[in-house]
Amino acid sequence: MSTEAAPTWPAEFAERYRAAGWWRGETFGEMLRQRAEEHPDRVAIVDPVAGSRWTYADLDRRADRLAAGFLSRGIVKGDKVVVQLPNIAEFFEVIFALFRIGALPVFALPAHRESEITYFCEFTEAVAYVIAAEHGGYDYRELASKTHANVSTLRHVFVAQGDPGEFEALSEVAEEPVGYGGPRPDDLAFLQLSGGSTGIPKLIPRTHDDYIYSLWGSNEICAVEENSVYLCVLPAAHNFPLSSPGSLGTLYAGGRVVLCPGPSPEVAFPLIEREGVTITGLVPPLALLWTEAAPGTAHDLSSLDVL
Repeated sequence: MSTEAAPTWPAEFAERYRAAGWWRGETFGEMLRQRAEEHPDRVAIVDPVAGSRWTYADLDRRADRLAAGFLSRGIVKGDKVVVQLPNIAEFFEVIFALFRIGALPVFALPAHRESEITYFCEFTEAVAYVIAAEHGGYDYRELASKTHANVSTLRHVFVAQGDPGEFEALSEVAEEPVGYGGPRPDDLAFLQLSGGSTGIPKLIPRTHDDYIYSLWGSNEICAVEENSVYLCVLPAAHNFPLSSPGSLGTLYAGGRVVLCPGPSPEVAFPLIEREGVTITGLVPPLALLWTEAAPGTAHDLSSLDVL
């Protein structure tokens, strides 16, 4: 898949959106940098399983260092990188590092297996694949081995969590930041999965301009601001928990994202109480389950304003 051949917005539409103030000429890398300068010590990401509490300055610095490491391994602007991670802090470190250099995350879900991952890598001509060693009882290193052997463009496999085995640990990739030319606001930012329930998901090209509009537009509707605390319950790479307003919308507002390792009330309710969660997004069957469980819980859910 050639980045140059990817569809672009018609000029008259882009001009109208900019004139209306809907497209603000921002990129994701610049957005994170600005938030880190505005409030470096505010907590941006909470990963309760790892015990991590990253501030905006932490996330910005980690993204810079990882971007430098990616560049030194030959990953450059326009390259595609399949990112298949559970709800862990490294998901954001990876995607913001790629945003910084203009490489494109190709979002995959933890439930995807050989047919989907092979297709994503082959179709996009991905140069790298980012995984956790294991999650939910599944060994992603075995999947990576098969994919690496079968996809000729795939040069790197990085393991963000757990024993990397034959591959490279993500923690070993980071280097001292260097100067690099980032993307333009009208450049592609990533390839998003379609929401269809049958067949292999389609990959939807999204630009910095158009996707960032979806963040602040959703933030206005849901009243997300710097004191908001978003619980990311659904898989982080889905469009809904990413942008509606989701984790990226929360980061755009300068709020806090709490990563939930599982969707059950037993896992989520203690985090709502502990972190003072104000907003989350659920699919309807899960919302019904929570509604049934809430009256009997011992946990204080009163901070939750928007569901």
